[in-house]
Amino acid sequence: MVTDPRPGKAQFNVYLPHTLVTRVKHLAIDEGTSLSALVEAALTEYADRKEKP
Repeated sequence: MVTDPRPGKAQFNVYLPHTLVTRVKHLAIDEGTSLSALVEAALTEYADRKEKP
């Protein structure tokens, strides 16, 4: 049985332009965070804005 290394987290694949991937990887490094944490913050902010009336 495989144990989830990050309880409460799910993994999914997205296809993005190479230039965008490079930009966000560098931003994550510059901010001292992981790529996953940066993407999570960006998607949360986007979803929060879109869900507000």
